[in-house]
Amino acid sequence: MNRLIKFIAFVVAGIIVLAVAAALILPKVIDPNDYRDDISKLVYDNTGLTLTIDGPIGWSVFPWLGLSLEQVNVKGADNSELAKLGTAEVSVKLLPLLSKKVEMQTAKLVGLELSLVKNQSGKGNWEAPKKPGTQPTATETTKVETPEGTTDSAPLELDIANVTVEGLVIRYDDKSTGKTYLVDQAGLETGAVRNNVPFDFNLKARIKSSEPDLTLMTGISGILKFNLKQGTYDLKDLKISANPAVDNAEALQIVGNLNVQQKPLMIKGHLDVTQFNPGKLLNEIKIKLPPMADPKAMTQMAFKSSFTTDGKSFSADKLDLTLDDFNIDGFFKIADLERQDMTFQFKGNDLNLDRYLPPASEQSTSKEKSEGKTEGVQSTEPPVVASGSTKELPLIPEDVLRPLNIKGSLELASLTVAKLIFNKPTVKLTALNGRQEIKLTSGFYEGTIDLDGKLDVRKKGDPRVQTTADLKGINLEALAQPIPTLKSIGGKVNADLNLTTNGQLQSVLTRNLNGKVDFKIDKGAFTQANFDKMVCEGIAKIRKKDLQKKDWGNATQFTNLGGSFIVRNGVASNKDLTAALTNLKLQGDGDINLVKQTLDYHVGLNISGDRAPDSDPACQVNEDYADVTWPVRCQGQLGQQECGIDTERLADTIASLAKQEVKKRLEKEIEKKAGPLKDALKGLFK
Repeated sequence: MNRLIKFIAFVVAGIIVLAVAAALILPKVIDPNDYRDDISKLVYDNTGLTLTIDGPIGWSVFPWLGLSLEQVNVKGADNSELAKLGTAEVSVKLLPLLSKKVEMQTAKLVGLELSLVKNQSGKGNWEAPKKPGTQPTATETTKVETPEGTTDSAPLELDIANVTVEGLVIRYDDKSTGKTYLVDQAGLETGAVRNNVPFDFNLKARIKSSEPDLTLMTGISGILKFNLKQGTYDLKDLKISANPAVDNAEALQIVGNLNVQQKPLMIKGHLDVTQFNPGKLLNEIKIKLPPMADPKAMTQMAFKSSFTTDGKSFSADKLDLTLDDFNIDGFFKIADLERQDMTFQFKGNDLNLDRYLPPASEQSTSKEKSEGKTEGVQSTEPPVVASGSTKELPLIPEDVLRPLNIKGSLELASLTVAKLIFNKPTVKLTALNGRQEIKLTSGFYEGTIDLDGKLDVRKKGDPRVQTTADLKGINLEALAQPIPTLKSIGGKVNADLNLTTNGQLQSVLTRNLNGKVDFKIDKGAFTQANFDKMVCEGIAKIRKKDLQKKDWGNATQFTNLGGSFIVRNGVASNKDLTAALTNLKLQGDGDINLVKQTLDYHVGLNISGDRAPDSDPACQVNEDYADVTWPVRCQGQLGQQECGIDTERLADTIASLAKQEVKKRLEKEIEKKAGPLKDALKGLFK
């Protein structure tokens, strides 16, 4: 037994001596530089790429399996330069490899340059044709299934002192599009890379692009810990930065942590975009923002997020966005990434969208030009492009909306848009199969608004819109501040709207507007018209007298006013306007042309008492004038209309008065001559 043990020990010792001797002798006996052609042929046979090694090849076997290369060049398709390498050095401890443990000294790569070119037909120079008869690649080989009851081999364990990459350059040139990109001044440094031990890394690079034309300085750093056996990766203190290559550049910086699990796939983390000036950053990368009403708009932005994903779904339990003075937070989820089934819920403070619109002077100039071009143009057809309105832009991003599958809600403290202020608005949105629905409930100028809007974008180029709304107790005098066209009337309005339209441009949407509006206004006033004065003017004109009263005032009070508008192709027509004034009764009819922004409206006024209120001596009347209609007409541009006696309809009033006078005289004659039959005969003239 002792002899056997001695024999085995002798054999093992001999093997060790031989291995050490081989490690010392082989590098001196075998020169890897003699195998340059064999290495090049092997690469060419398997990839179709031409590799040449112009510098020396160095190697060692024990205790470190080391390799060094210098001046390596690779030719791609059409013999174009694909890659070149200055030097590469790597050394691995030999014995630990037997137990699948990789112990390395410094891994160093210097002067690697890649030149990627895609030709006019879209083929890259790295896509060299593979030679026939070569060994199949890993993706082409038949997958070998692991027999049941066996386990996968243990993963490698890494122990690398550090990794250094210097002078990395990547060029990309797409001849088919003319776009070029360049990554240079790139480098990577790491600490000791060991399994389940945190190590720091720092990657820096400069990125140049031809379209858009910009140059960015970028950097990525953090602390990484991985466990190859468990397939987990933890990335902490992640910092991603990018800034234009200009003096005093605005930097975009992302910080956060990530946790990745391979099987089953699960990614968790949080990423924050620290506060920056988006307007300045966009300007520095040559994206010019249009002028805005508020010069301080788009000067502050920040973003915070916490999320998880398993590759099939995505959940952002915490999203927080700050833009200038506006802040919004909530959650966003995609139940199925393939079907894009999204839900969200957000709450925010005061959002003023008008800050981001063009300045008032530019808006008015643009509006004047638009009106000058489109005046007199009216069509019932839904053209995609409006005649004379070539500068109009589509209002509805139908290609973006069509595939959406969304259900969500948004609550704000207030919303300002087009000078309209919504108090505590709540918006609920649903979208599916090209159909979107928005429900809005909000306080609105001392009243409430309940709106249901539906949008159908299934037909390309011709989205269809349907809006129903219920307005209650809205103060028209307050609403007239953002909508000057309403300044001619005051009071609190209740209204029901049911409108439809279709098209992409604002002018087309207006021309295609159809539907009905019912309204009622309580305790209001016509703020720019004194109908008492108009009635007196009509009476005085018939009596051929001049008014003596000077201070009539500019308004006419009423207790209630109501009616309905039928909207056809952008023209709202009304035939049933009625109002009860203090001493008058009002009836109206006419049209409001929303396309031309004009109004032509007729008002008939009846005196409800024996005398016109605050009557001037020139217009004092008796009961004979109580049922006479005195016509008034308002016409002109919306917000600038003028009202006065309707001379065209005044002739009918005069004829009615004459008829009434003849009737009165006949009744007097009958009363004198008819005696007992007077009552019967008088009835004939009623």
